[in-house]
Order: sequence, then structure tokens, then C-alpha cells
Amino acid sequence: MAPPGLPRSNPFEDPPEPPAPRRRGLPRWLASSVLPALIGGAVALAGVAATGNLGGGGGGDTTVVRPVAELPPTTAARAPETPSEESRGGGGKSVQLIVLEVAPSVVKITSGEEGGQRLGSGFVIDRHGRILTNAHVLGDEDAAEITFDDGSVRDAEVLGRDASADLAVLDVDDLPGRARAIPLGRSASLAVGDAVVAIGNPFGLERTATTGIVSALKRTIDAPNGFPIQNVIQTDAAINQGNSGGPLLADDGRVIGINSQIATNDGGNDGVGFAVPADTIRPIAESIIETGQAEHAWIGITGVALTPDTAGEIGATGQRGVSVVELDDRGPAKKAGVRASGDPDSLEGADLIVAVDGSAVTDMADVAQAIASRRVGEAVTMSLLRDGDTVEVSLTLANRPGDVGVRS
Repeated sequence: MAPPGLPRSNPFEDPPEPPAPRRRGLPRWLASSVLPALIGGAVALAGVAATGNLGGGGGGDTTVVRPVAELPPTTAARAPETPSEESRGGGGKSVQLIVLEVAPSVVKITSGEEGGQRLGSGFVIDRHGRILTNAHVLGDEDAAEITFDDGSVRDAEVLGRDASADLAVLDVDDLPGRARAIPLGRSASLAVGDAVVAIGNPFGLERTATTGIVSALKRTIDAPNGFPIQNVIQTDAAINQGNSGGPLLADDGRVIGINSQIATNDGGNDGVGFAVPADTIRPIAESIIETGQAEHAWIGITGVALTPDTAGEIGATGQRGVSVVELDDRGPAKKAGVRASGDPDSLEGADLIVAVDGSAVTDMADVAQAIASRRVGEAVTMSLLRDGDTVEVSLTLANRPGDVGVRS
């Protein structure tokens, strides 16, 4: 925890210009097999195990892959002191160098009582001892035990959590000497094929590094409370149970996502992992650090992407954008005079959103990320096509009401 009198400083840089994600859910057969990358239930933390019910607590069967007694004593692998400067992907740091710089700041998180403990990962984000992880790593716990790479252990307080983004912020009194803040990067600038490194504690094996690429962008996964998390990063870097809350890193060593879930047929890694993007994480973590509460920028619209067919029907061949379907009466968009059709099958009377703060949008995922990457109270300008004319509308972002997006 920060010393008395220490300002609740913001450790992050200004929110970046977001790109666009598309809300594209997983097929029904696959969605049922998307699991938190968490070791939970009655699993000995020193052992290698896979759980059937990865939500923690006592539910689900536990399949032991290798008995605890057979595990040799180990310590976390360390990168060489003089890592190769050879980079992968052209222009980035080598994996060795990334691990050398970042691994001391990746932690093992243990929460819950013996017999029902949860094990996950996390990482240090500032010099005051704040740590990010997934909310599902903690469950309902208000405290956790943090183990650093030098073996030192700290008790951590939960500063706040946000189930709708599967994010939690922890605080420890002091950091070991080797632990440093890992900077957050910009997930908006990612492209499919970019090299990535995942570091975490799969099956309790501390600070394991795996490599891969960004396999896809604009995925949608469900948060622990059922809220859809958009613009999720898909990667083939090996992510397993115990990786939850650990960083997914770009080849410059910056965090571009928090590893959260895997799609699997048998509870193990099948090369399809999901990370909540840094641009979504940043403003929520900032609000928790500054106020103790999670805040989410919101404008109160739903919409549908303009397709080539629908663009042709309205005489706007080649035009891209989002047709506004519904407006929440409480939202800034409604108050600013944005118009909606009221019918997802009709564009009649609807404004077409073509850009947010000058960045073009092509679907609702683009709009969502443009808003979600900003703080409540910020102003944005939406460019609209209305009756053939371009209209600029200025909005002040509101805090999303608690009932929005909640499944009944």
C-alpha cells in the first residue's frame, strides 16, 4: 500500500487513439469450452494440475497430471545476464531480453483458504506496489499473497476490481529490489502476426515464458459476470491454467494485454488463448487507483455496421460506418441529439457514425474501443453522416450505469 500522504498518482500514459474491434462472438460449440486460465479448487499449488471447474472454489473435478510428490524442487528459470540482442519480428527486443527485464515484475498470486485456493499471475505496474491481475484470480477475496521471483512474499490488499473487464488492482507495501513497473503499451496498434511473449505461472511453474503471435483481433469473450469483453486479443502463445492475470507482451517489452482465458477441448492449451487488451484495461485501472471504484466511459448507443449491400441501398456505395439503432435516454449521445432508427433492419432516420475523434470506424467494436479506451469526463467528437451531410457532435463521456449489459 502507498505510504500515508502519497498521492494516488496515475502510473499510466495518456489513453491512445484506439483502432476498431468487431464484436464477433465464438461459435456456440466453442464458447462452452472457453475457460479462465486459472488454477482453482482443491489443487496443491506446488503441483501440476488441471481443473474441470476453473472458476475456483470447490466445484468441478480435479485431474492431476503429475503428482506433487514427483515434482523436483525448482526455482524460476532466469534469463542469462547477457542476453542476445537478436530480435524476432524485426526491430523488437529478443525474447531473452524481454524475460530478463520483465520476469522479476511478474508475480504469483495465491488467494483463498487452504483446500480451496486459487493460483494465478499478475504484474507490477508502478513503483508504489500496485499489481494488475484478473478479477477471477481473486474470486471474492479482499486480500492475496504475492510471491516475487526472488522468493520474497508480500501480503496484498485488493484496491478494487471490475468483474465486467475481469480486472483487479492489488497493492503491496513495498517491492523487492528487482521488481520494476512494466509499462502498458497500446493494443490499438497491434496487427495479426505481431510477435508476443506470455509470462506467468502455468500449473504453478513460476515465471514461465512462452512465445507466439497475435493470431486474431476483435474477439469477444464473456467476463465472469457475463458482460461481453470486446476487442480481445487472440494468441497462439501457450497459455494454461495459472497464467490468468499475467502479461501478454509485445516485442518491445510493453504489456498489450492480460492473459485471461483459453478455448480448449480438454482443459489444456490448444493454441487459442485470449487476453483483455491494454487499451481497455488502462482507464479502468486508473479509476480504481485514483478513486477506488471502476469507471467505464459510455455514450449510450447500440448500432449495426454498414455493409456493402446496405450502403448500396441508401446510395452510399463504398461508405463504411455504424448506423445508430437505439439510444439510452441516460446517455450523452441522446442528450447531444444523435438520431437512431429504432429498428436494426432499417437505416431510416438513423445517423451514421463514420469517425470518433478523427479515427474512422467500421463497426460497433470500433466505436466501443474508441470510447472504452478513454476516461469518464473526457470529451470526444463523433463525425456523423445525416441526410447526406457531415455533422460533428461533441460528447462528454459518462460513467456506464450498472444495469447496462447485465444479463438477466
